[in-house]
Amino acid sequence: MLAVYVSGHGYGHATRTAEVLRAVRRRAPDLAVSVATSAPAFLFTETVAPPLLVRPLECDVGLAQHDALVIDTGATVRRWRAFRAGWDRLVSEEARRLRADGSRLVLGDIPPLSTAVASEAGLRSIALGNFSWDWIYAHVASAEPALAEAAEFCRDVYGGTDLLLRLPFAGDLGAFPRTEDLPLVARRPTVPREEARGRLALGPSPVILLSFGGVGMPDLDPGVFAPLADWQVLLTGPAREGARAPRNLRPLQGSELRALGLGYPDLVGAVDVVVSKPGYGIVTDCIGAGTRLVYTDRGEFPEYPILVREMAGHLPVAFVSNEDVRQGRIRDAVESVLGREVPPPPDLSGADGAASRILKALD
Repeated sequence: MLAVYVSGHGYGHATRTAEVLRAVRRRAPDLAVSVATSAPAFLFTETVAPPLLVRPLECDVGLAQHDALVIDTGATVRRWRAFRAGWDRLVSEEARRLRADGSRLVLGDIPPLSTAVASEAGLRSIALGNFSWDWIYAHVASAEPALAEAAEFCRDVYGGTDLLLRLPFAGDLGAFPRTEDLPLVARRPTVPREEARGRLALGPSPVILLSFGGVGMPDLDPGVFAPLADWQVLLTGPAREGARAPRNLRPLQGSELRALGLGYPDLVGAVDVVVSKPGYGIVTDCIGAGTRLVYTDRGEFPEYPILVREMAGHLPVAFVSNEDVRQGRIRDAVESVLGREVPPPPDLSGADGAASRILKALD
């Protein structure tokens, strides 16, 4: 049994771990995999073949957010203190489960819990990621000093990890004693672009995808995009309840995609430009699909400047402010990226590299 713990903060941790597990499954078709996460189970069940168990578990608290763009530091502190209060009991319960399941290795992306549980159960631990929560909390502690304690706690726990598989776009991962670097782990479309556009009934005019992860933009008024009448605009995730969408904007739910036989990477590959906040998941989805990206800022999240700096070497990108997104003022930015060629993709073999290292550790 391979035991996996995945942060539910955003979808990027889950989607890249699922890609790694897909690569593991190709090499080890009979290996039992158990995933504990607060991310939606379908992110794993639609990617990784059985034997697979996905069970709901809050592995960490990440950062609380008002919406996809605004961090709530006060709520983060409250969540962290509650999580820390139950830490010892949770570690003990999870270690008993792993021993009972016959688990042989623990993989984490990238909650400290995975390292702590592995240590308690007497198992080796591998971490996967481009940032760790000690680095995030230490940065946010400049505005919310109470998170300095969380940063120190996470750093101490991470120090017991046997191996970190470090991905590109990395922050300070100095808490981990042993590190190996990997290329990008990225999803790629499985349905050709024109076929995907046909299934989605998209016309010849440019298509813009507004995508802000699982949190979404609950206060976003779709009507602000009505002036972009010469474009097709797709919106995934929550928007303002009761707001009426203009004729050129189409809300698109995951269930609709799945009914069309499409995954989210196929949607990214079908559109011309994605408008989003930069996170590892959406940036690598765009790189894997060769789709241009218009991005906005995401508050005091230290991964942001690293992604902004690095993604510009792999994609045509342009910036718009949060207020411009909320007011629908994205035309200039979209037109600027549409006028630029997409460069060839970088090495995207990170999932295969991670799978090889995980199976080596299992052996």
